[in-house]
Amino acid sequence: MSAAKKKVSAPSLVDRIEELEAEVETALDALAEERRPEGIPIGWIRQSMDNAAFGKNPFRAYIIAVKGE
Repeated sequence: MSAAKKKVSAPSLVDRIEELEAEVETALDALAEERRPEGIPIGWIRQSMDNAAFGKNPFRAYIIAVKGE
């Protein structure tokens, strides 16, 4: 059987990165909830976490470059 006929349908790199990014977002939400002081909105904690990582996300940069978002 030729290599072309053995081709396996695997998720693209973009698909895998998007899945990983979703997992990271869920983990960050859970972490923000754990660290959230009483009376402070979770959105504020997440925004602070996101601001701290500004410019350090190669996953998002790759997806934007490939998809042209």
